[in-house]
Amino acid sequence: MSRTKRYAATTWVLGLLLAFGLLLAACGSSETTTGGGATKPEIVKIGMNCPLSGGAAAWGLPGMEGLQIWVDWMNEKGAQIGDKTYNFEIVKYDNEGIGSKALLGARKLVLQDKVSLILDLGGATSGSMVPFLTDQKMISFTLIAQDLKADRPYLYDVTDNFPTYHITDMEYIHKAHPDMTKMAILSQDDEIGVAAVAWSEAAAETEGIDIVYDKPFGLDTTDFAPIVTAALKNDPDIINLGACYPEYQALICEQAYLQGWKGIITSACWDFGAILAKVPPEFMEGAVSNFPYFDDPGLAGKASIAPIGDPVAANGHTHLEFWNEWKSRWPDHGYSEIVWEYMAAVDCWLWAAQKAGSIVPEDVSNALESSAEVPHTLGGMGQWLGKDFFGIDHLLAPTLPITEIQSGEPVIVDWMTVRDWLAVPGNQDILDKYLDKWHLSI
Repeated sequence: MSRTKRYAATTWVLGLLLAFGLLLAACGSSETTTGGGATKPEIVKIGMNCPLSGGAAAWGLPGMEGLQIWVDWMNEKGAQIGDKTYNFEIVKYDNEGIGSKALLGARKLVLQDKVSLILDLGGATSGSMVPFLTDQKMISFTLIAQDLKADRPYLYDVTDNFPTYHITDMEYIHKAHPDMTKMAILSQDDEIGVAAVAWSEAAAETEGIDIVYDKPFGLDTTDFAPIVTAALKNDPDIINLGACYPEYQALICEQAYLQGWKGIITSACWDFGAILAKVPPEFMEGAVSNFPYFDDPGLAGKASIAPIGDPVAANGHTHLEFWNEWKSRWPDHGYSEIVWEYMAAVDCWLWAAQKAGSIVPEDVSNALESSAEVPHTLGGMGQWLGKDFFGIDHLLAPTLPITEIQSGEPVIVDWMTVRDWLAVPGNQDILDKYLDKWHLSI
C-alpha cells in the first residue's frame, strides 16, 4: 500500500474512533435518554459520615432507616432540580464517633465518591472534618448546633436544634411543675454533653430552678451508683440527663430508681428500649423531651416530608405515612428521633437545591442563607438564628413540640420556640455567662 493510501486509511480509522468515543461519552453521561426517549435521572450522592458502630451508634445507625425510606420515595418519581431530574444514592462511612476517622471519611466521600452533601452527628467528628469541608466548599449538616461557628460557613443545623431546646424544656417544666425547684444535671464530659449542661443551666436560672449537681462524668464510666448518689444528695426534684448517650441513660435511670428517687426526668432524647429494660414504665411517666413519634396527632397539618413543604405539599408525604412505612420495614426496631433527623436534613437540602436550581454545594448553601424562612420537618416554617452565641445564623429554629411520656410513649403537650426566650431582655447575657463558664463562648 502506498504512503498516500496508508495515510488516508489511518485518517479514516482515527475519525471513526473519535466519533465512537464521542458516542460513548454521550452514553456515559449521568443524564441520558432511554430507548423510549425518556431522560435517565442524574444521581445525587448523599454522604452519611456518622457513627454506625461503637458507643455512639444509636445516634447514627437508626438514621440510615429513615434516610433509606426518603431515598426510596424520592426515587419513585425523581426530583426536579433546575432543568434536570435526579435520583439519590446513599454513600455511608462509619466514623464510629471518632474525629480522626470522620476526617478520613470526609476526604473519601468528597474526593473519591463525589458526594453533594455530608451528614454528620456532630461534636468531635464535626470539629475534625469541617475545616476540610470548608476548604472544599462542601455543604454539611450536623445534629449539634453547638458545632456552628463563623469560620464554618457551609455547616448547618436544620433539624435537631440541640442544645437550644433545653431552654424550652426548662420553661415547660417550670410551667407544669412550679413546685419543682432543684435540678441535678448528669451528662458525659465531651463537646455534646457539656453543651447540654451550659444551656440547661442558663434556662434554670431564668426559671428560678437551683442547680444542685452539674459535674460531667467520664466517657469510660460504667458504675453510676456513686455518681447518682452524689447527684441525689441535695434532693433534686428534676434529673436532667442532658445529652447522655443511650447506654448512659439506662444506667443512670436504673440507679435513680434503685435509690428510691421520684421526680421529673428530662433529656435531649430517649432510648426507651434500653431504659425500660432497667426500670418499670411508671418510673418514666411524665418525663419531658422534644421528639414525638410520627403517629402523634399533633403533627397533622405540619410540613410534609419527602419532599418537605409548607403548607403540606400535594406531592409530599405526611408524618403518619413515614411512621407506617418505617414500622412496616423495621417492626422490631426501637424508634428515636435519630430515625428521621438525617432524612430531614436531606429534605431541607432538596428544598434549597430546588430553589437554587443547582446541586452545587455552594449554590445550595447560598439558597439557604438567602431564605428568611425555611420549612422544618417538625415545626413548619423556621427562621435562622445563632449569630449571637455561635457566631453565625445557621441554626434553623421553628416552633418545636414539647413531649411528656404518657403510658410509655412521648406525647405532644405543648409547642415552644427558643426565639421567644432569647427575645427576653437579659436572657442573652445569662446564656453568655454559662457558655463562658463551660468554655463555649464565641
